[in-house]
Amino acid sequence: MKKLVPVGILLFSLAALLAAGTWTWFNFKADPAVNSFTAGTVEIEINEHGFQDIENWNPGDNTVKQVSVKILGSKCAYVRVSLTPVWGHMDGEIFVAEPSLPVDNVVFNWNQAGWVYDSGWYYCKDILCPEHEETSLLLESVSLLHAAGSEYQGKVLRIVVSAEAVQASHEAFKDAWGLTSLPASVEQWVAP
Repeated sequence: MKKLVPVGILLFSLAALLAAGTWTWFNFKADPAVNSFTAGTVEIEINEHGFQDIENWNPGDNTVKQVSVKILGSKCAYVRVSLTPVWGHMDGEIFVAEPSLPVDNVVFNWNQAGWVYDSGWYYCKDILCPEHEETSLLLESVSLLHAAGSEYQGKVLRIVVSAEAVQASHEAFKDAWGLTSLPASVEQWVAP
């Protein structure tokens, strides 16, 4: 019984310490992990190679006008281009369009091996990625047919080159361009 009293006192003391809250637990809080996601970019520019304004353009002339598109963004993209000819005249420094002058006497000599034409747009057949940087030439030259009559004397032809690009992944062309599919000969996106 003499041994039980000191053990009882020891147990009672231990219980009193627990009740008083003197126990300390080991713990640690880690700093939060922060993850950054930077969206890719789709950016292009139109390149015209070796073209200058032409004076004294005549029916039957074929003039070099080379057009391509360069990618500046970080994402692979589909590229399409529209070429719109407009006849008019110059009023001082201002171009004045003359819609009454038909443009069917203007012929675009374009690269059918690298591009496909569909509904007013020329589509680059290849997906353009940053490592490729630039499309093949779309437009190689412009011809004025012999059928251009005297009403075209002194007139000025302007060619408006408009280009669009959309990321190649996730069928973004459907929303961006309102298409259900791309022309058949355009390269299809395959996820890596």
